[in-house]
Amino acid sequence: MKRLIARKSLYLGLVTTLLVPAVHAQTAQPAQNGGPNTNWADAYAVAQTEPQQNIGNGTVDPSGTPVGAQPVSKERALPRSVLVQKLLDDGVNIRANEIDQYAKNTTGGVRQGSRNVGQFYIGADFDLGKIFGWSGASFHFTAYRDYGLSLNTLDTGTYTKQQYIYKNPYTRWHLGLFSYEQKLMDDRLDIQVGRLGSTTYFGHLVVNCQFVSANTCGEPRMLVSETGLSLLPSATWGTNVKFKTTPNTYVDVGVFEVNPDVQPSNGLDWEIKHSTGYTLPIEFGWVQNDPKTVQYPFELKGGVYGSTAPLTDINENTKGQPLGTYGGTAATDNHIRDGFYIMGDKVIWRPDPNSPRSFNVFGGWVQQLEGQEIMRQQIYGGFVMTGPLAFRPYDTLGLNVSSFELTQAEQAYLAEARKKAGGSGLNARHQLASDLTYTIHLIKGLELTPSLQYIVHPDNSAIAKTPVLPKNLFVYAISLRVDFGVLMGFRPAAASD
Repeated sequence: MKRLIARKSLYLGLVTTLLVPAVHAQTAQPAQNGGPNTNWADAYAVAQTEPQQNIGNGTVDPSGTPVGAQPVSKERALPRSVLVQKLLDDGVNIRANEIDQYAKNTTGGVRQGSRNVGQFYIGADFDLGKIFGWSGASFHFTAYRDYGLSLNTLDTGTYTKQQYIYKNPYTRWHLGLFSYEQKLMDDRLDIQVGRLGSTTYFGHLVVNCQFVSANTCGEPRMLVSETGLSLLPSATWGTNVKFKTTPNTYVDVGVFEVNPDVQPSNGLDWEIKHSTGYTLPIEFGWVQNDPKTVQYPFELKGGVYGSTAPLTDINENTKGQPLGTYGGTAATDNHIRDGFYIMGDKVIWRPDPNSPRSFNVFGGWVQQLEGQEIMRQQIYGGFVMTGPLAFRPYDTLGLNVSSFELTQAEQAYLAEARKKAGGSGLNARHQLASDLTYTIHLIKGLELTPSLQYIVHPDNSAIAKTPVLPKNLFVYAISLRVDFGVLMGFRPAAASD
């Protein structure tokens, strides 16, 4: 209780900064770049001025626009120390980030409750060109500490997470990213190999991590859970190759180990004896995101994926009986897990090219091509408005809405499990999940994000053994992000790290 009161007091104290207009102070130090929940103008600038801004999870921006073409952020920031500048000059970048998210559902779900989850990570990037003279080479690592159990796991029971930061139920230190990167052909070719979190290379849009729910952050929910890819901190052996076919287009191909024993471990067991297969994703992208030369920047991406790892049957046990009714051990399904996606975003309003204020719309479609999943389809869309109030040009107002289609097998399983528990009713085939957020940029590297979420016809896939047929779900949540690295003047990490 004391911890809860202290946390709420901290949040209330930070909220009061809404009453204080942002100070556009400029210092003699080089401009620090934004991180998660940044506005589009800074996000695009970061992607270009720091080509490895997503190095925490391996993503590389494809456009290669010259650094000089980017606007300089004037968001209020702490000064960069001489020591930090020396480390950067010597090729060492430190990343450290804390995200804490509290959520409560007042109605709907399997039951009502409130939960707090979070993640702290620390890592570093080493420019081996500056350190050893190895041109185009770098080394990266990140260690994580997750804590708490999420609202959807314990209370709402939904497939969709109300707190996107919830990634690992095992509260222990875990070595995630550990990789070597090599750029060739004037940086057109980027190769990364090692222990990688594979989801974070594919299906990303700059604007999609402005929210607290996991509908789209940092990639659509279905790409996280339904593809055979792994989410950091659960890194596996893999390699990713990205090639810029033109200055504004690219193709990205990866091969990643599937290993279910990684998640509960400390990340130090690198044996492959427990591997169950591999996943192969391919993505194509067309990106024109230089706000200096393009009036309305945009991204368009599409991809396909396949995984050889065997699947657990949704609603059949090893005896061929309905799993929801008879229980037992789920059967194994050896079908290839495959699907495709397409997504994009575009700025449609910019009142001043020298201001971050803008209105960005986004949308996407993720489709499974086999039926042994919880969800078969996700179609989503929304907007992010940067600077909704002229005197707070770095704050963002965002709305995302996702339509999910439950597979017939999962629908049958939930109905059977509900009947066995003494209830009745059939989950709707389609559900609609929405998230409305306002991100308060207190200072560069420190953000507070209140969130209101509503789900129509929610599933209860995370808590299947219940007599309850969930009613429409309302959640309020708040997220606090403290990027210690950015606050000190280091370069930012990715939103989905």
